[in-house]
Amino acid sequence: MAGLINRMNKLTAFFKSLKLTVILLALSMVLVFAGTLAQVDKGIWAVMEQYFRCFVARIDLRVFSSALPGIWVPFPGGFLLGFLLTANLLTVHFSNFKILAKGSRRLAGIAVFLLGVVVVAGVMFGWGTAPVAATDSDAFWRVFFRLGRGTLAAVVLYVACLLLYRKRAGMVLLHGGILFLLIGEFFTAQFAVESSMTIKEGDAVSYVDRTQQLELAFTETTNPDFDTVTSIPQKMLKPGEIISTGALPFDLKINRYLANSSQPQNLNQMPEQLRAGYPEYAGFGSRLFIDEVREVSGATGAMNAPSVDVELLDKTSGDSLGRYLFSLWFYPNFVRQQWDMPTRISHGGKEFTAYFRFKREYLKSPAGNPYSIQLLDFVHEKYEGTQMPKDFASRIRLINEGDGIDRELRIWMNNPLRYAKRTFYQSGYLPDDSGTVLQVVRNDTWMIPYLSCMIVFTGMTAQFIQSFGRYLRREKEEGGQA
Repeated sequence: MAGLINRMNKLTAFFKSLKLTVILLALSMVLVFAGTLAQVDKGIWAVMEQYFRCFVARIDLRVFSSALPGIWVPFPGGFLLGFLLTANLLTVHFSNFKILAKGSRRLAGIAVFLLGVVVVAGVMFGWGTAPVAATDSDAFWRVFFRLGRGTLAAVVLYVACLLLYRKRAGMVLLHGGILFLLIGEFFTAQFAVESSMTIKEGDAVSYVDRTQQLELAFTETTNPDFDTVTSIPQKMLKPGEIISTGALPFDLKINRYLANSSQPQNLNQMPEQLRAGYPEYAGFGSRLFIDEVREVSGATGAMNAPSVDVELLDKTSGDSLGRYLFSLWFYPNFVRQQWDMPTRISHGGKEFTAYFRFKREYLKSPAGNPYSIQLLDFVHEKYEGTQMPKDFASRIRLINEGDGIDRELRIWMNNPLRYAKRTFYQSGYLPDDSGTVLQVVRNDTWMIPYLSCMIVFTGMTAQFIQSFGRYLRREKEEGGQA
């Protein structure tokens, strides 16, 4: 009787946890729905920060209907829901799955589990991969071998679960795979970095543009043999702020920050009422008209073009040295190399060029040696008789003198280059096929989805085989008794 009551209590606790799981999943679906609607009016990265990569989301009521008031309501964010789902999963696991092994069997199970952890870590951090992952092999086989390494790790972990949990080993492994996937997504959100690389045919580039971060960069060109770059990060460009740095002979007063700005137009061709209220700028702002416009959504595929209105001030007297409009429109990598418009500034016997640009990150290998990528040839094929792209590919030269690497490689659709913890994907091309645009991703946890899928698959398969085997044995026993 006591055993039956104990089982009933466990069953009741299980259904309570299941109810909580359903509630958390329902909240997650509401958040995904609201975040998807929000992309009509906001960029995808702004939505990610506001809805998903936070603990408390701010849901704008008007994403559901324009008739609702223009306020936002707090809602569990993606991080909070993920944390609660993980905690719920762990609670269910530890309340329903107990280690059954004792003595030497338990020690053997723990030892095999630790071996599985080592195999998982090895797969995650490059075991079985070359330092330069060539792109000549077929994409199917690359994915196949990744899944194969994930399967090896899953099998080792399953043996550990079998030693420790016996009949319930498959369910334990399945739960572990889901938990691993949730944890991996959190680390991906925190540490994965996306950037881009724009290369003209024949040129070599040694940096990437982090397209989700901006900076106002001043490069001193007084000495033609040595450039010094001073960068002001986007988070400091707040209206009313005065920024002073010893590297510049002037201070910066931020007048306005435009989250998205219109494409530059000839100021003399604008209506008189617009020109009348337009500030008197130096530099390109004196002949080009740029105004703040509504931010574009992530659904359109377009990117916002921020601008910043800055007044330069003399460090000693505080007198104005001119008011400038720095815009992302002037940065060549934003406009696919169609414009290159650096603002030139002279003061205190020093010469500067200034860009408002994506944050620049220079490439280095794990050994700390700089490397570059040279575009040897770009090929853009179209379907016969149409302008529809069929394929585009980049033949590149990877140069790292410090590591002794000088190789020619090919990057094309679904066939990226992996090197120095970064993956280089073929993303786009420059006008007239004059160059290439590569999407560059650094994600140290990129193998986790492969590992998680194979761990879950192995757990489900093992549990099915075990359950089916028990069913067949029971049927055989009942048939024998009949």
